[in-house]
Amino acid sequence: MTVRWITRIWMIAALLASASIFAQGVPQLKVRAHLEPSGTVVAGSEVKLVVECLTTTFFTEAPDWPLFNVPGALVALPDEQAENLHETIDGVAWYGVSRAYRIVPQAAGALSIPAFAITVHPGPGGANVPATLTTPALKFVATVPEGAEGMRIFFPTQKLSATQTLTPSLHDLKAGGSLTRSVTQVAAGTESMLIPPVEFSEVDGLKRYPKQSATRNVIQDRAGLVAGERTDSATYVIDRSGKFKLPPVTIEWWNTAGKRKESIVLPAVSFSASSANERPLFDIPADALSKGGVHRILIIDRWQAILAAGLLVFAVALVWAYPGLAARFRHVRQALLDARKRHADSAAPAWRALQVAARKGPLKSTIPLLYRWMDRSSDLKHPAQVDELNALGGPQLDALVSAVHAHYSNQPVSRSDWRKSQHALGSAVKRTRKKRAMQSPLPPLNKY
Repeated sequence: MTVRWITRIWMIAALLASASIFAQGVPQLKVRAHLEPSGTVVAGSEVKLVVECLTTTFFTEAPDWPLFNVPGALVALPDEQAENLHETIDGVAWYGVSRAYRIVPQAAGALSIPAFAITVHPGPGGANVPATLTTPALKFVATVPEGAEGMRIFFPTQKLSATQTLTPSLHDLKAGGSLTRSVTQVAAGTESMLIPPVEFSEVDGLKRYPKQSATRNVIQDRAGLVAGERTDSATYVIDRSGKFKLPPVTIEWWNTAGKRKESIVLPAVSFSASSANERPLFDIPADALSKGGVHRILIIDRWQAILAAGLLVFAVALVWAYPGLAARFRHVRQALLDARKRHADSAAPAWRALQVAARKGPLKSTIPLLYRWMDRSSDLKHPAQVDELNALGGPQLDALVSAVHAHYSNQPVSRSDWRKSQHALGSAVKRTRKKRAMQSPLPPLNKY
């Protein structure tokens, strides 16, 4: 009896569990959405769209939260964990998750939040088949302070600064090249996602490719959020040569401290692009430029090609003519060495050395230099003989000759006046040179 009753009790429990599972086999689903705050808000302030997905069982996966567009507003879904829900509605237990979208209106007026679909994955009764929930459409009204009615985008912040950069340099731009213009905004005490984007204008002769913006928040440990930073960029590809001008960029913002409209004007950019005789082999895909992909355009200019060919020809000719040039260089070098040696062995250096020794040194050091000059002089006979100086004439030369003889005879020698001897030698040499020039090189004719 005991075993039989135990068996009956187990069967009854199994039937109850099966009934419970069957009851959960068709899970109920529900979606709710509301705004925080509701009603009228100030443009530039944040509005939360709280969306709740509920089921009577459970979700096997996180819902697929999509992004949507609201004209005249920025929409973002922060990277925050979903909030788990558990509540009883009409006696039925509901379980779910909620996420909060952030909507920032940028102008005054009525804004409509469209209905959008969310894919959910309900519990075991759904056999892991995804289901779709559609949110209700909502509306709210945004206003702006007095004095900001004409602003295209209402952006309130404590302080805003903006700078622009250009890459590469504006020098040496050519058709087929590219120029990137970047504008960086820094807003004090404001998250980067709230900073409005910068719009770059189209320019005739340039192809504009917007790039994905970059944002970051400047956060300090104690102060928290200090500022938000946003950088917008656009790459302009140059289609032709000529002069171009990127128009100025005007950024309007609302000063919350001074409660007034202010604007920042970044100056226009003017540049010129020279022509390139060769066009690119293919165009750069627009999506590659918009996503900041690395790209390079190769342009071969005609004059650059001619210069490169000329340099190549010169290098080949230099290699071919190297043996002859090397031999000529050695010949010229040897000729220079020979000329230097001939000059060193000529009468002029010997005469300068004789002058220095005669003015400063003793006679015994002057006499060898005197013979050296006489041996190298073309105006005197060779080999040099001091007695030949007597033939040149002049009492001063006789005194010089007598001093030389006395030196070699070991007799006392009185130092002669070298200045007078130098003048006498110069005069005698000039007379000898003039006399030789007047002599005819022809032998005398026979006279009959």
